[in-house]
Amino acid sequence: MNKMTKGVIATGVGIVLMVGGGGTLATWNQAQSASMGKVVSGDLNLVPATAGVWTNASNTVVDIAKYNVVPGDTLTYTQPLTVSLDGDLMVARLAVTGASVADGFGANATVSATTLTKADKTVVSATTDLVPADSGVVTASTTFTFSKSTTGRTATKASVDLSGIGYSLVQQAPVASNAK
Repeated sequence: MNKMTKGVIATGVGIVLMVGGGGTLATWNQAQSASMGKVVSGDLNLVPATAGVWTNASNTVVDIAKYNVVPGDTLTYTQPLTVSLDGDLMVARLAVTGASVADGFGANATVSATTLTKADKTVVSATTDLVPADSGVVTASTTFTFSKSTTGRTATKASVDLSGIGYSLVQQAPVASNAK
């Protein structure tokens, strides 16, 4: 064998010994606990504060079980609600439930936008985002309008079930806090 071939063989054997036999080629790693602590979840809650009240277009309190609407009449339901919002970036919005076309609303009765009177007495739209500072008693007022009939007496003694109507508090995507 010539010197070149012997050198190549010696180099190959040296590499094999280093890689497989405890040479100096090694990978290093290190792990350390970060001690990040715990996270605690917030809360979102909605309960009636007192019983709701129905009023008619004349702003007279009515007993809904005995009240007969006429075409074009409006009824307003006012409900004090205790809202609890707890979370650093908690944002929620009040929504009316049970007042869709499937629930009998649509052609004969429609639901107008709900307004809210916040705990600080400001009146806002129901599409206003509520934040933890708004926790407390919030009063929701929702108006129901019964259509004027142009087709004669087809809607006499007809009914729309209002018992399934309620409110829900729906969490919204959090808003980013101001960057410092």
